[in-house]
Amino acid sequence: MKKGFLLLNLIIVLVLTNLTLSSCKKKTDPIPDFPQLIGHWSGTTSSDTQIHLMIDNLKGYLYVTQYDLTIYGTSGLEHITGGYTYGVAAVTNKQFRIHLGTGSSGEAYIDGTFDTSSMTLYGTYSVYDPGSSIDLISGTYSASMGTK
Repeated sequence: MKKGFLLLNLIIVLVLTNLTLSSCKKKTDPIPDFPQLIGHWSGTTSSDTQIHLMIDNLKGYLYVTQYDLTIYGTSGLEHITGGYTYGVAAVTNKQFRIHLGTGSSGEAYIDGTFDTSSMTLYGTYSVYDPGSSIDLISGTYSASMGTK
């Protein structure tokens, strides 16, 4: 009886130790298609302003999680920025489209396509001048992997 009690206690201790150790393991996201795209991308627009985008791995899928586009608006330089920890836009087949809303002149967006052979991001944008739902400012951009 005493041996059975000791054996039961030993089993309980081993199970609790195993549960504690397994819960301490760092959980990592699965590797997405094109993991080389993860990181900060920065570049220049067709109007010689800056664009910055962050690409992250979220549960094995690539997402744009932050963006910062500088445009020339009616009040001078304006920043169109946003971010969301759980992703602003999914990257599917090396492409994404960030929907920024719709006004009188149509959809505002930032889109992009990654060229993995040259590690370059190419895209277009069409955004409303801040304070206006009529005036769209459009252009193109190219970006490369870098640091912010």
